[in-house]
Amino acid sequence: MLPDVPDVRRSLSAIPLGGSGDWARGRSERLLADLNVFIDGSWLFRQCGPSGSLAYATDRPSERFPLDFNRLNEELLRHVESQGHHCDGLGELVFAASILSLPSDIDDWPNRYPGIRPENIEITRKAVWAREAFLREAKKGGYSDEAVLRPELREWTLRKLIEGRFQEKQIDSLVVALLVRAAITRPDDFHVLITGDADLLPAVRVAHAGFTTNIFVATTHPDELDARHRQTSYSLVEFGLKIPPYFMQNKGNAERIIEGAFPYRCEECGHVFVQDRAIARAERPRCSRCRPISGGRQRE
Repeated sequence: MLPDVPDVRRSLSAIPLGGSGDWARGRSERLLADLNVFIDGSWLFRQCGPSGSLAYATDRPSERFPLDFNRLNEELLRHVESQGHHCDGLGELVFAASILSLPSDIDDWPNRYPGIRPENIEITRKAVWAREAFLREAKKGGYSDEAVLRPELREWTLRKLIEGRFQEKQIDSLVVALLVRAAITRPDDFHVLITGDADLLPAVRVAHAGFTTNIFVATTHPDELDARHRQTSYSLVEFGLKIPPYFMQNKGNAERIIEGAFPYRCEECGHVFVQDRAIARAERPRCSRCRPISGGRQRE
């Protein structure tokens, strides 16, 4: 019997039990522990966005945080190893998100629906493109898009988006279903849930208490500005998992998961920045805000 988690059964029925890729093939013939990663992609997209918690870890908080999913995978494996456990490699990698599907006649909506303007259409289109680009980056890191929902944009949905009242549905229950399924079928594996959504905590509790202790959460640092996220992060810390949470901004973690040739942490302010060229050993790594300009003064 499946745990009593809302919408778990319905979400599981929509996903092939074989999972993504070839991670399940031949596992019955060997006793290896893989790391399975389940990303709440909608939440992570917001944290990487301008003024998001990860963007604030850089010297350019008004720009997107360029997350490198391959580096993130390496960091999560390293985190498991740092707690004295052995992980043979990556297993199931799933990116769950909701990306709106735009109808073919959307450009005509301003003529059909009062209150909807062409700029509303353009903003929505750019938002969808941004999410699609984020998904492409995740797929480069080996993540499956089998858990990406694509509901068609409706007129009432667009109005809620314009008013700032739209809330995504089903993503939390979908991630819950995937995590619980993995915990039940592969209790010897390690499982990480990347989220900052307190609504997913019951799923971690169910899986942790009933099926496996090899679960941990990757999230943002509890000292971020948003009080809601801060409460969620502290709840995760107090949860009592065998493997502690991986905080993406803690102790230079953001420096190790950002995309770029030469990432550094500024010695002056602690923000992360990326260089096209390596900084000479004799020089101090300083970001664009703290780097002196001509005349010896620092930038404002």
